[in-house]
Amino acid sequence: MSESKTFKLPFDSDDAAEQALWTALADLPHEAPAPQMRRNFYRELDRAGATGFAKRLRGWLGMSSNAGWLTAAACVLLGVGVGQMLNQSESSGTARLAVLEQNVALLNRELILDRLQDATAGQRLRGVVDAGYVVQDDAEIARALLLRATEDRVYSVRTAAIDALGPSLNTAAVGIELMKLLESAESPLVQLALVDLVLRNGSDAQLQQLLRLAKQRALHPDLIKHVENSLGSESV
Repeated sequence: MSESKTFKLPFDSDDAAEQALWTALADLPHEAPAPQMRRNFYRELDRAGATGFAKRLRGWLGMSSNAGWLTAAACVLLGVGVGQMLNQSESSGTARLAVLEQNVALLNRELILDRLQDATAGQRLRGVVDAGYVVQDDAEIARALLLRATEDRVYSVRTAAIDALGPSLNTAAVGIELMKLLESAESPLVQLALVDLVLRNGSDAQLQQLLRLAKQRALHPDLIKHVENSLGSESV
């Protein structure tokens, strides 16, 4: 739909040709823009006047001015400082944890040694069980176990100590004493614990000594058969 409107000249001019031109232009029909064109025009107008995402983000972060950038830089420096403090605190915490673990290990060691020397058989047996976990790394505990194995008046404590000494059988101090105990032991229970220990963990020399004791009938009859069946067909 078109309609004709009369417009005044945009400015007064003394040039007759220019006046005639503007008069002719004013007489031209002016059509209303199509709806699609109108929508596109207003959409572009809104987009041009809208605030960009980057500008909005700078506004949110307070960095739309120099003061905002200084604040951001201060926050970064503060974060770096806090991170360094946390790292130092973590290293200090790790060191304290290592010291605590060492103190706990020492306390546990003293507790085991005290139990191995306790007057009650139950506490000594408990000490033997706990000592079995650390005997390979502690010579003093190995000696305390050896004392229980050779001299304890309760056979259950002696046999448990012998079994706990298994991993240390091949060390000179423990191996020699246990093989001497095997030659002199009169209790079948103690002999059984020693025989099983040597069969499981003994060296070639210790196995030879065990076989010799069996042939000499220095062991309980049932143990002699057990040793001969275990070693008789083997080349030791």
